[in-house]
Amino acid sequence: MMNTEKPLGAGLIAFGAAGIWATLQISVRTFNDDPGPQLFPILGFSLLVLCGLGMLLTRARQSKVLTEAEADAVQEARSSTLRGVVMAGLLVAYSLALWIFGYYIATPLMVYAFYHTIAGPERRVWWRGALYAAAVTLGVHLVFAEMLNTLLPTGLLF
Repeated sequence: MMNTEKPLGAGLIAFGAAGIWATLQISVRTFNDDPGPQLFPILGFSLLVLCGLGMLLTRARQSKVLTEAEADAVQEARSSTLRGVVMAGLLVAYSLALWIFGYYIATPLMVYAFYHTIAGPERRVWWRGALYAAAVTLGVHLVFAEMLNTLLPTGLLF
């Protein structure tokens, strides 16, 4: 049976490292207490690197029990890989949505989309996704806009 966790973990590490490198190439002038526009991308790509390390360093399950169990594991691995691809696409979509619509429109929509993807069809509840979207949007606003006095992205349209 092919283990897809380690190649996916290595891919996440490479993608995260490339993203951090690309973010550090942005030259900006900020005030001394302003974290600047590099903060969000570096945090996001750092999380990708940490998730990739977790996938790469965890011990793969050795399933030599039953062929039916192996078939279920292969199906689960395919589902996980598809979910990872969708998550990467959502990150790209979130970057574009931040640029076009700004933080206050893009963030709740994308948090709901991330919840929808992570929860899977068995555990999805619309009100829970809406609650997570509102809580994350409000929490990030309170931390960055109120406590750190940082400007959140406004977008081209709003």
